[in-house]
Amino acid sequence: MKRLFILLTPFLLAACGTLNTEKLLSAGVNLATSYTITDEQVATMCAEYMAYQDEQSTIAAADSPYTTRLNKLVSGIKNTDGLNLNFKVYQTDEINAFACGDGSIRVYSGLMDAMSDEEIFAVIGHEIGHLKNADTKNMMKQAYKTAALKDAIGAINPTLEKLTNSQLAAIATAYKEAQFSQAQEFAADQEAFNVCIANSYSPYAMYNALNKLVELAGGNSGSSSKVAQMFSTHPDSATRAARMKQTADEYVAQQKQ
Repeated sequence: MKRLFILLTPFLLAACGTLNTEKLLSAGVNLATSYTITDEQVATMCAEYMAYQDEQSTIAAADSPYTTRLNKLVSGIKNTDGLNLNFKVYQTDEINAFACGDGSIRVYSGLMDAMSDEEIFAVIGHEIGHLKNADTKNMMKQAYKTAALKDAIGAINPTLEKLTNSQLAAIATAYKEAQFSQAQEFAADQEAFNVCIANSYSPYAMYNALNKLVELAGGNSGSSSKVAQMFSTHPDSATRAARMKQTADEYVAQQKQ
């Protein structure tokens, strides 16, 4: 850590522009903290992040058809590996879903409009996979590091990048822009497959959901822009769809033996 600051300090001091020393000092502390953050701190940050996201979003009412449909779909899945799950619908035409390390799973109404029940359930299973494999906690750690570094740059010259003074808002931005690796996506897809089988859904549910995303992204009805965010954070949907079809085919073949 000492070496990190030795390397960083000359860059900071040599930069030209308005120097906000109070903000710079805070940013340096944040950057140092980001490399020593504990799992407990990440869990707290995830909960704070979700409170922020929920406040910024339009949540479907408790008696909304979307909420009723989602609650029915997830009635049999309350936790994963000891982590309590909580579900809400964000009312927007965007086609997306995401999870956070505190057990929160958010499904967008646009995705619910576009998909069948079994496809939605598969997407939820995929997000559970990211929780189970700690992908979301690791992504939150990385988002904090990214926000801390951007804060430091902004402290030297605010014109370099338009940044909010709210650290939570910066973390939210970094988290939203982060991508899962292909290995993480494959593992989450496999968990979705397992969750679907365990809950008597079609072995092709995850394949169908991924294939639906590919179709929507390639269409001309305006759906391509609505699915853009989910593609940006969950890449390689076509490759993943082909892989999940093979997994389902092998499973069906085994069941016939």
